[in-house]
Amino acid sequence: MRAGPLSSPKVIDLLNARFVPVFAVNEDYREGGTSPAEEKVEYDRIYREALGKGLSAGTVHAYVVDPSGHPTASLHVADAAKTDRLVAMLERAAGDRESPEPGAPLVKPRSLSTPPKGAPGSVVLHLTARGRGNSWDGFPSEDWVVLGPEQRAGLLPRGEVKEGQTWEVREDVATAILTHFYPQTENNDVSTHRFERRALRGEILTVADGLARARIEGDLRMTHPFYPGRADSNVVKAQVVGLLEFEPMTRRIRRLRLVTDGASYGTGGLDVAVRSVP
Repeated sequence: MRAGPLSSPKVIDLLNARFVPVFAVNEDYREGGTSPAEEKVEYDRIYREALGKGLSAGTVHAYVVDPSGHPTASLHVADAAKTDRLVAMLERAAGDRESPEPGAPLVKPRSLSTPPKGAPGSVVLHLTARGRGNSWDGFPSEDWVVLGPEQRAGLLPRGEVKEGQTWEVREDVATAILTHFYPQTENNDVSTHRFERRALRGEILTVADGLARARIEGDLRMTHPFYPGRADSNVVKAQVVGLLEFEPMTRRIRRLRLVTDGASYGTGGLDVAVRSVP
């Protein structure tokens, strides 16, 4: 949807001028989800009311509700992802009411993915992944990885830092980073991953002016089912290369950059980039 109709100027103008767009993450509204109880009730009510009216209904749908919150139109995402179908539904919905003059957007555009807060001394990593090979790949996914002070120590070499020194990044730290090396899928439960191989290794290239620069290399092979609760043969395979800069005396990490080289997921390609943020 984001790479298709939600990138269309016509759809954007319609939504901004005539509607109040809302999106819901299904996992947040299921039992044990993080959404407030009253929102879960509304989420379920809209679904059941749409069913009762004979509208298309489900967990992967676009709904139009009137100012009182009652559903008036809907499309399965497979249809809503077609710009002409979504525009037709929105125009019908806008025409069904006494349409006031189009208004300005209620909320200014802003990033929906913001860095989480970590304890002092933490390293915050921003990860972007994009697949190449299926309809989910039109838009990259994002994740945030926070390495606490103790994990930060596991990213760095022990003892005196000198040129030519090599080390293995501690396995739990490599796992925390590499677990998120997968493209957009229906499954965001990383506990379903099964690692066959995962490793990150470092080599100090230079030590000068209070700063150490190191080359980071690694490789990964892990299973990642496309659908939650449904095993399949999809496997992530990746070679990783990057740069780490840190202060040997304070152990403060200045910068970390990682990218994949020739990675794949299932039968398609995969590109992943990781960067540290202030």
